[in-house]
Amino acid sequence: MLAGATKITHCESIVKISLDSRCQLIGILISGIAYLLCSQISLAGDDDRDSRSDGSTRPQPRHRIDISAIFLDSVSADSLNGILGYTYNFTSNSNFNISVPYLDPERGMGGNSGFGDATMALSFVPSVIVSANPWVPRTVGTGVAILVPTGNANEGRSLDTWVVAPYLGFVIPLTDRVFLAPQLGYIHSVDKTVADTDLRLVFGEVGLSFVAFNGFWSSYFPQFVRDLESDKWAINHRFAIGKMLSQNVGVSMDYTFIERFNFGSD
Repeated sequence: MLAGATKITHCESIVKISLDSRCQLIGILISGIAYLLCSQISLAGDDDRDSRSDGSTRPQPRHRIDISAIFLDSVSADSLNGILGYTYNFTSNSNFNISVPYLDPERGMGGNSGFGDATMALSFVPSVIVSANPWVPRTVGTGVAILVPTGNANEGRSLDTWVVAPYLGFVIPLTDRVFLAPQLGYIHSVDKTVADTDLRLVFGEVGLSFVAFNGFWSSYFPQFVRDLESDKWAINHRFAIGKMLSQNVGVSMDYTFIERFNFGSD
């Protein structure tokens, strides 16, 4: 999901945006991002063909499979989940990702483990060549992510609504092995979630990743989240360490600390 230092200031007085205005805003953001992605993918594709024709550029891997184990540490509950993901690079600057989580019994109201909601994301990173290596974040750069309610809501494995999340970001290479990934985004649920709340969240994060020569990598993503419905905010932290088994396959272990509050409620 996907991150220089970014500072978010908590304002005591916030201008309330109507639902229609929010829908218009999200529509404008998605339309603008879609136009940017389509135009840049087309241009980047032309550049890739030119590079291959003169033999000056080594082809980048286009496919990858991610297998991740994620431990969630929160005030309300702890859980160990898994994520299976697939990424396809359209060009050296853009990719499509789909990931599906496998949730443990503690996260299900019925106590049954199983697959949760799938997430699809289309990302573009300007001015930086991004390969399909597993250490590259799934939603790095600028793009839009869509959560599809494919899980079982009765067993606590689904939000029971579609969620759209446009995000704006870029990559700052510090060295050949270290980069920053600042990002801003907005999360909007189409209908009320299974908890009878609306998701209207603004987030900002700054990711720091390091890749070693032997294929090991690590990253840290602090994230600031603002709930526009309940007028609250939280800080989350995500740590990860992984290993690139090949150019197309990687495994990782993630630890995420979530400062939970009831999103969309007072």
